[in-house]
Amino acid sequence: MELNERFWSATLNDMKQGYVYDEAAAAYICLVCGESFEDGEVFAVPQSNRWFEARKFAAHHVQTVHGTMLTYLLGLDKKATGLTDLQKELVRDFAEGLSDNEIVKKTGAGSASTIRNHRFVLKEKAKQAKLLLAIMELMDSGAVDAPKFVPIHRTATQVDERYAITEAENASWMKQYFPNGPTGPLASFPRKEKRKIVILRHIASFFKSGVKYKEKEVNAQLRVFWEDDYVTLRRYMIEYGFLDREDDCSEYWVKE
Repeated sequence: MELNERFWSATLNDMKQGYVYDEAAAAYICLVCGESFEDGEVFAVPQSNRWFEARKFAAHHVQTVHGTMLTYLLGLDKKATGLTDLQKELVRDFAEGLSDNEIVKKTGAGSASTIRNHRFVLKEKAKQAKLLLAIMELMDSGAVDAPKFVPIHRTATQVDERYAITEAENASWMKQYFPNGPTGPLASFPRKEKRKIVILRHIASFFKSGVKYKEKEVNAQLRVFWEDDYVTLRRYMIEYGFLDREDDCSEYWVKE
């Protein structure tokens, strides 16, 4: 299962803890980076004499490598969370246990009543989210032939109708644009946005999370798919939020 699909299909509790148990793989999988910890193994805790079983080490990995899940989730784009920058900052303050008056002193703006109103609005959004989740689960339980959509990558720069791609469409376009198989090359590069996303999403899977790539390494991988204009591919990988890079283009990495 792809990392984005695993992330979006995780339960609320799994998302809060940052890892999920995959029965097929018999392993605990980090929802942030996809690192796997096989059940039954024990793992040495770095710089200590301690050893953790897989589940506990998965939790340790999330905390030490990625920080708290609250921090990670708040770091996602506002299109994914539905929260404004101000709301994200207030959530951080609320999570730290700051009172309304303390937040006013910290920010130097607004009033305690304004902060209380923001707190109330967030609570109402949580209620609405619960209701919507229940409604959608009830809807899906009766939708036998409903199409399944390809998960949107968490770093998408603009989520709109372009991402309404069904699994059937994805499979069809993969065959059309990769006639020689998934390793390429491309038969052509599409103009339609949905098809671009399918192709870019697939190519992005050949880059490893957490690895820094030199520009020539990125170019070499993209040439495999489109020798004639790999530069355009590279630009789209950045534009659509699959890759990120240093301002001087010295290093590239999978955007997280």
